Amino acid sequence: MSIRQAVQDAIKDAMKSKNQARLECLRMAKGALLLVEKAGAKDVELTDDEAAAALRAEVKKRQSSIETYRELNKPDEVAGLEVEISILNEFLPKQLGEADLEAKIRAFLAEHPDMNHAGKLTGAMKKELGDLADSRLLNEICKKIVG
Repeated sequence: MSIRQAVQDAIKDAMKSKNQARLECLRMAKGALLLVEKAGAKDVELTDDEAAAALRAEVKKRQSSIETYRELNKPDEVAGLEVEISILNEFLPKQLGEADLEAKIRAFLAEHPDMNHAGKLTGAMKKELGDLADSRLLNEICKKIVG
């Protein structure tokens, strides 16, 4: 089942269960997916990679908003955004954890011992891992290992 179809099915379930907060978040996700779909070529269905990228962008927006609300000391908004992030993450492929990322980076460095700059290492790992790794976490681990 595609991400887009999974979101649509979750909207139906949220409507049946009268879960208003979940329904609003899912409708926003569907809107983000529709915007990406309409920006592309006509009569071409959205791929799961494009859908995942659109939902990740929505998660990143909420993460940056959380930082702002924490600075402004607004815990209610932070809690609401964290719930939305958890709902959106249900539809995204699982990303590697810190230990798995570190193991993959060390294995990559064993094959490429000349890689000694954290930025270059992060770029190379991002190409290799794609969406399996969170960019911010990947960059932190690369800095820790190389630095």
